[in-house]
Amino acid sequence: MSGRFVFALLTAFLLLIIYLSTMPPSLTWAHWGADGGDLAVAVVRGRLPHPPGFPAYLLLGKLFIRIPWGEPAWRLNLMSAVMGAGAAAICALAWQGEMVFLAGLSLGLAPLFWSQAIITEVYVPAAFFSSLLLLLIQLKAPAWLLGAIWGLGVGFHPSLIFLAPVTSSAISQRKGAIQAIISFLVVSGMLYGPFLLAQGANLSPWADLSTFSGWWGYVSARLYHGYLFSLPLTFWPKRLLAWVALVSRQFTPLGAILAIWGFLSLWRQSRPLALATASAFGAFSLLAIGYNTPDSSVYLVPALPLATFWLSLGLSELSPKMGKWRWLLAAIPFIQAILFWGSVSLSNDLTAMEWAESVLNGAPPNAILLTSTDQHTFTLWYAQEVLGKRPDLKVIDRDLWWHEPYRKIVLKELGLAESGLDLEETLARTGRPILEVK
Repeated sequence: MSGRFVFALLTAFLLLIIYLSTMPPSLTWAHWGADGGDLAVAVVRGRLPHPPGFPAYLLLGKLFIRIPWGEPAWRLNLMSAVMGAGAAAICALAWQGEMVFLAGLSLGLAPLFWSQAIITEVYVPAAFFSSLLLLLIQLKAPAWLLGAIWGLGVGFHPSLIFLAPVTSSAISQRKGAIQAIISFLVVSGMLYGPFLLAQGANLSPWADLSTFSGWWGYVSARLYHGYLFSLPLTFWPKRLLAWVALVSRQFTPLGAILAIWGFLSLWRQSRPLALATASAFGAFSLLAIGYNTPDSSVYLVPALPLATFWLSLGLSELSPKMGKWRWLLAAIPFIQAILFWGSVSLSNDLTAMEWAESVLNGAPPNAILLTSTDQHTFTLWYAQEVLGKRPDLKVIDRDLWWHEPYRKIVLKELGLAESGLDLEETLARTGRPILEVK
């Protein structure tokens, strides 16, 4: 056990160095990171982020935001890096076998995982809890603890509800199942209930939680229901091919073969657990394929620890057969680092903040800035509300204008009475300069 623990610590240490070397110094638009500005504002200002709220992320973010160096976005990038290194270390610790620590390194260096482990986003922290749940199952932890950790993970991202088959596969008694369900409901209910309600006491552009309908619409992400499995059928074959390419790329083709080998081994050892992990991975994959946005692939990140579990089993079976040549398996994470470093690294990426500086410095006094994309809106929110730049300006998002809670806040801040939905007509009444941001 002590040797495995040392390998786990070394895995976390090495990955943290790599993440710090490739992490952006502030907000970034790369790696589908546009939401980072909204999350950072929510953590710093104590308000609700975009639905469904990510309450556990907000709680953990409040700790990391107290770190006394770096700007707030850098601290939240660091939070992703620490959680990513932790998830890989857990995978290195969780399973038996001399070469299993390589599976943890391979998870940390999988390009999709790595790209999300260095930016302000929710997916790698959620993956940490996928890894932790798998470890606790291996350790035969009590059912109530499995339910609590699962509920905490759902507080980072609701897609972790897909881990239900994995959790249930570890509970053989009816009494244990009831304990797990109760602890899951208590933990997730406290996060999405009282905690978010307290957070919602501060004005937010995303929701008014003063009514049950407002709360339910927010935590169920009603605003985004139109994207859920709305991908036209004609695009499904292309998405499926992209999914195959993406999954096979994560651990390199050799690692993908080993993961399949490991799954087949698990099927022989424990068919219920094999079915449970496959069902969970399939559910995450279905969401990633069917969600009709360009960045839907990020929904696979919390599922990657499941694939790492299979990879670890494949490594455990293959390494004894290789004898003295087993250390050649270390080529997998080495190849990942060589292949993906250049495309993943954002160490010099200042694009988002340089753009914000340019827009804010070029705007006339008291101007209204009209934005049309999340990346522009959230970056300007961060620059204004977190860094305190150009508070005289007012940023208004065209798409959010149609969202009633946001429209009410904007009208109140502009000192206008309730008006129609015509944005230009409403803003003309302010007499302020209007600048279209591109």
